[in-house]
Amino acid sequence: MTNKKETPQHALQRSLFDAVFFNAQEPMLVLDRGLTVLLVNNSAVKLLGWSGLDMTGKPASALVLEKDLADFSELTALAAKNGVVRNYRFYMLTSSKNIVRLFLTVQSLKDEAGAVNGFCFYLSPVSPDEWSALKDPHVFKNAARKLNRLTSIGQLTSMFAHDIKNPLHVILSTSELLRAQEGQPESVKTGAELIERNARRASKIVKTLLDFSRSGMCRLEPYSVADAAESALELIDSSLKAAKVGVQRDFAEAPKVFLDPHYMHSVIYNIINNAVQALDGAPQGRVKISSGWLEKEKEVFLTISDNGPGLETGMLENLFQPFFTTKDNGTGLGLYLARQIMDEHGGRIIVSSPAEGGAIVSLRFKKTV
Repeated sequence: MTNKKETPQHALQRSLFDAVFFNAQEPMLVLDRGLTVLLVNNSAVKLLGWSGLDMTGKPASALVLEKDLADFSELTALAAKNGVVRNYRFYMLTSSKNIVRLFLTVQSLKDEAGAVNGFCFYLSPVSPDEWSALKDPHVFKNAARKLNRLTSIGQLTSMFAHDIKNPLHVILSTSELLRAQEGQPESVKTGAELIERNARRASKIVKTLLDFSRSGMCRLEPYSVADAAESALELIDSSLKAAKVGVQRDFAEAPKVFLDPHYMHSVIYNIINNAVQALDGAPQGRVKISSGWLEKEKEVFLTISDNGPGLETGMLENLFQPFFTTKDNGTGLGLYLARQIMDEHGGRIIVSSPAEGGAIVSLRFKKTV
């Protein structure tokens, strides 16, 4: 029995899949719902040392340290719930049992009914020196001080933003045209949608950085943290009402602090927005915003808390890592930039998640008027 000749549509489908998956520069694995390896691309084979055939059919336990298996399961559970978890610091094992340090992004794969039937893993290796630096909080502070000596973060972003925007526009336009062509196989349309979705995310990241840099560095002035919170609440009021999330205010007397209203409104808005998203579907969602003076620490505080599901320990450790996110449409830059802004204010940001649930984000300011 002879094989039927490959149709042009099937050839295009195969070429697209090869380009997007097998020949992608980023190492990628596809696991089924039971966390067994189904597909491995060439970059992952090179990184981990296994052949594609050797890896196919292996359980995740063959690739992960025993002590990290619980975290691995938790990671996939979060991806199944949220759609994606991006840039989680993790270890994986090579064929020779050596450890590879990497940032792990996990995206759930769903069928037409919306049920999760597998996961795609994106592996971004990190050198030992970079890994050690990421675990050292002083590295972030030193980097922030260096950034503060620049006249504007725009000097950094503008160097790559314009170079990236034009190619992204071409990628988006091409993927849209490919998807709109009649008679395309469903798999080709799916591949084009994947390209388009990731290109839009890249555009969103560039826009976030440019928006952050547009007004230059922070310009501090005497301001009330309670007033800053009220301004942010006005901006997000429609989202709060649409999500049926209640707001509780508890503003105690406190001195004014030196802050930049523009940047601080953005920080507070994003923290409240994170809380609203965490409360999605909750029957009695509530956000509490409080402020006041801490006599012992000599600090003014602004705290935003919610009664949502809270955060896992592993998530807390990665929250301020740039590009780490558990949201399908998130950039992973919100809390990272919030900490940069608080550093410029001579302040700090603290995130915690009590055992009984919910998340608490506290902004602390020392530069009082």
